[in-house]
Amino acid sequence: MKKIVFLLSVAWLSLQAFAQDMGLMTQQAEQLYASGNYADAAEIYLRILREGQESANLYYNLGNCYYKLGENTRAILNYERSLLLDPSDDMARYNLNLAQQAVVDKIEVLPELFLVRWYREVETALSADQWAYLSVVLFVVFLVMVALFFYSRSVGVKKTGFVIGIVAFLLTAATFFFAFRQEMRISDREYAIIMTPSVTVKGAPDNSGTSLFLIHEGLKVQIIEELGNWYNIRLADGNEGWVAKTDVEKI
Repeated sequence: MKKIVFLLSVAWLSLQAFAQDMGLMTQQAEQLYASGNYADAAEIYLRILREGQESANLYYNLGNCYYKLGENTRAILNYERSLLLDPSDDMARYNLNLAQQAVVDKIEVLPELFLVRWYREVETALSADQWAYLSVVLFVVFLVMVALFFYSRSVGVKKTGFVIGIVAFLLTAATFFFAFRQEMRISDREYAIIMTPSVTVKGAPDNSGTSLFLIHEGLKVQIIEELGNWYNIRLADGNEGWVAKTDVEKI
């Protein structure tokens, strides 16, 4: 028992030391950014990411460093990663729009049905964690209403508990579904950014394949299939083709 307590204490102290180191590195990067040393600040943020400390704020700060350095494509990549983790971040979205102004390709997005567009807006209004927290709160409300319905002696309270309980249960299911969908978006990483200055999209996963069209760095594409060293991508206008994996980086 004493050995287990000792090991737990060591692990806890190690975690505290690690968190403190990450905090110090973040402060150092912020100071470097404030002083205009964007390259060194970006390197520290990359070191933190290599330690497995992924967060929306970290990607946002890294995107700002690359934007200041004039590396718009890497800025776009990191702003997109920030929004993947926290789609409610208006500043990341605003900076992403600024960086995307330098993208050569202006792709016309296929129109969506109103209900589909509305659903996407609702689903991405909060992050996976935020939807999960909201789901837990609503489930607690549901349990409270169930208790009121079964144990209250007042008919009015029972009716109120029943109605609010049903609504809370339905909202719990909806928010849990949104949290699940957001988590799937993070794990699937089905979108990518073109990183090569110009890429010829092929009709087949081979260099000898028919050349379909030309796209440029900074463009966001959807990965719909993977074969060997190639990705089958789809553009926002519906056009599809194959590009080498080395030409893109997943968000």
